[in-house]
Amino acid sequence: MNDKRYQEIPLDKIIIPKERARATFTPEQEEELRASIKENGFNIPILVRPIADGKYELIDGEHRIKVVTEMGWEKIPAIITTADEKRASVLNFLANTARGTQNPIDISEALNRAKAAGASEEELAAATGHTKDWVVFYLKLKELPDVYKKALREMKLTIGAVKEALRLPTPEEVDYLLGQQLIHNWPVGVVHQMVNNRLAELEAAQKRADLMGEEPKIEEPDYSELAQYDECWYCKRRVPRGSVYMHLICTDCKSLLDYILAHIPNPEEALDYVYKALQTQMEKEQYEKLKAKFEPKTEEIKKPPKKEAESPLPYPTEKKFPFPISSEEIDREVE
Repeated sequence: MNDKRYQEIPLDKIIIPKERARATFTPEQEEELRASIKENGFNIPILVRPIADGKYELIDGEHRIKVVTEMGWEKIPAIITTADEKRASVLNFLANTARGTQNPIDISEALNRAKAAGASEEELAAATGHTKDWVVFYLKLKELPDVYKKALREMKLTIGAVKEALRLPTPEEVDYLLGQQLIHNWPVGVVHQMVNNRLAELEAAQKRADLMGEEPKIEEPDYSELAQYDECWYCKRRVPRGSVYMHLICTDCKSLLDYILAHIPNPEEALDYVYKALQTQMEKEQYEKLKAKFEPKTEEIKKPPKKEAESPLPYPTEKKFPFPISSEEIDREVE
């Protein structure tokens, strides 16, 4: 357990490490801190550890030092701990990530400092409450070119965009994408798909080279072009972003898609086929409606009159004449 003691120490004896975690305060937060110290005094001492020549290395309390210095103080209340470099780096990280807005590069530098002091990635993960992958990622941020570290500090570059760019296989690829990102400021989701598209291009180039037995010909990426395309989660094709949608899909619709694409794997061909089939069916139904509209119903059609049963006689059994005739004329008719 580290020994600790309370003491007021001169401000000019405090050394603030360049590489440390810092909580970024807004002007409003700094004004609240200043007002609180004026009104209520100094309630939370800073945390330091002794180093050579009677000086102290700051672990936590940079903003408090800034405020009291502006107020003209010469000394400041402090807790002095005997923590070693490794422990002090972890304490600095924990104290400053618990408040304010986090600066990714300061976090990276604090983690790298703790690692250099002997802390393992597993120990840093356990101490910070994050996964080992999170620690490894933030450790890598220190390796970025200064222009991107500056952009991260100034929040002109998002940590999500950097995380996506670091999926690319070479430093040159990462550098090129981050440079384009500073110009265009694409959303992280777009950067994610751009990286997917670029990785697909690189994989295709490698496969072509393997088939030809030669070195792959890697063309410079056109990220403005790659930003125009997205990948369909279902058929895995690269399609224009405007033709990709992200909605929930019910079981019935998915079953329908499975059935259609199982028979016609190409979605464009399947869509054309289904469209034509539906068009044919609709035209047939429309024809049937028109036919029913203009043709009389079956029961309305007049049946032809029944033919009289043929008589064995050469003349009808009953014959009507248009006017009365004599019996002699009837006899002659019979003959």
